[in-house]
Amino acid sequence: MLSYQCHKAAEDRKLDTGSCAKIVLRNDSLGIEEYKFLSKTMVSSGVGEETYCPRNVIEGREESASLMDALSDMDDAIFDTLDELLAKTGVSPSEIDIIVASVSLFSPAPSLTARVINRYKMRKDIKAFNLSRMECSASVVVAVDLVKQLFKTYRNSSAIVVSTESIGPNWYSGKDVTS
Repeated sequence: MLSYQCHKAAEDRKLDTGSCAKIVLRNDSLGIEEYKFLSKTMVSSGVGEETYCPRNVIEGREESASLMDALSDMDDAIFDTLDELLAKTGVSPSEIDIIVASVSLFSPAPSLTARVINRYKMRKDIKAFNLSRMECSASVVVAVDLVKQLFKTYRNSSAIVVSTESIGPNWYSGKDVTS
């Protein structure tokens, strides 16, 4: 591994715990037990004073997210992160031989790898793989393992693994805590 880069969302997407609680409280379909459950979940999951949230949720549109909301969130996270990674490493996009995108809850057409390839004008012979519909934590493990296996065939290659999650359009506002 040459390097890695984590995404930090823009400041306009930062929430404190009070703002997070207001988002939960504006859901009229929840009862006292659901509010208690969500409060407990927020505390135990580490929601703090610098928690980031999708724009559509901040704007109160969590129940009506659009495809454009999801694509905008993905583009922000992926492109900002790759811009930083490529600048930090000095690797040119044309030097990348393999790209793997791993997002369990979002699989658009054109694919996320196609969006990256077109944005960075990568080579036409790049090997591109899109992984989706896996558990959140499993997807990055599978993506890295896929690259490891590909390196056996494509020796002396370079790869980028992009792993993120699409929260905005997958926000759950229901009452079933098992979902």
